[in-house]
Amino acid sequence: MPTVQKVKSVELESFCSKILQKIGLTKNDAEHVSSLLVEADLRDHSTHGVVRLATYVDLVKHNVINTQPNIKVVSDRKATGTIDGDHGFGQIIASKAMDLAIQKAQTYGIGMVGVINSGHLGELGLIAKQVVPHRMVGSISTNGGPMMAPTGGSQPILGNNPFAVCIPRRRDTPIVVDMALSKTARGNIILAEKEGREIPEGWALDQSGNPTTDPKDALLGSVLPMAGHKGYSLALLNEIMSSALIGGTPGYSLGMLTPPDYDKPLRVSHSVTAVNIEHFTEWDAFQDQLDNLIDTIKTSAKQGETIYIPGERSEESYKRLLKTNIELSVGIIEELKRLGEEYDVAFPD
Repeated sequence: MPTVQKVKSVELESFCSKILQKIGLTKNDAEHVSSLLVEADLRDHSTHGVVRLATYVDLVKHNVINTQPNIKVVSDRKATGTIDGDHGFGQIIASKAMDLAIQKAQTYGIGMVGVINSGHLGELGLIAKQVVPHRMVGSISTNGGPMMAPTGGSQPILGNNPFAVCIPRRRDTPIVVDMALSKTARGNIILAEKEGREIPEGWALDQSGNPTTDPKDALLGSVLPMAGHKGYSLALLNEIMSSALIGGTPGYSLGMLTPPDYDKPLRVSHSVTAVNIEHFTEWDAFQDQLDNLIDTIKTSAKQGETIYIPGERSEESYKRLLKTNIELSVGIIEELKRLGEEYDVAFPD
């Protein structure tokens, strides 16, 4: 029996959008969330792709995620602002926050927007990339529910608190750095649990603080910070910048995505920033310097080796899978088919 099945991205996006509309999202919002989920799969970031759909639907059923949020600007002070997401889908809220940050950066050179009361926002890099047509540098960071033990600890206190930065290029693929601050994205553990695989040693602890290779035990325990105390320190900084600074909820008090916490909204906070390059230097001068830097890096490769700039592998995957279609595991497809049967939406053949 095959372990994977290929699905056309456009058909998968349509399927996800129809499911999201069935649970209460507007057509525009459903299409936006679906496009980002499918693009994550196209970019070989399957931990933040359609594997998340069933979880989102489950949280909507339990009133953890609001499908018709009253998203509003609660603070607007020239270069800064704060948005209350009213517990909606993070992808929708964060995109609106980045749009506002871009507007501010067009006038003031920089725009920074805090987001409170948001949901999970998926792949951060796709939000950061909204700046590319505007000749800006975009960044976004987020806190998350307690899932990571601090260095020397045994209990989850911090989120893995990922961040992403996008730097546009004149002709080539934008530089996109997008990473969680745990040894692995928790999505990899979720995916391993769904596919019935063990996880490598060193990724996580169980509830008792002992190392584990069982993804179920890991999801009930803690992921470990990348690079030891350095990853823990960066996660702490992101927690402060993404929640304490903007009046958000600290990670240890947030609801959990997986395993789900149905007793309260997720209440995630984000920090979204856009920096107008032309308020600091000329666009072409910036790009010339960027090209020289990247050329210098690439020409330092060992013979027969290739040095990739962050974002290049993702772009290669995107272009390839648009032609050859997305590969999903049989387990994920069965889960999506069950959703389709529940909401009378046919899964693509």
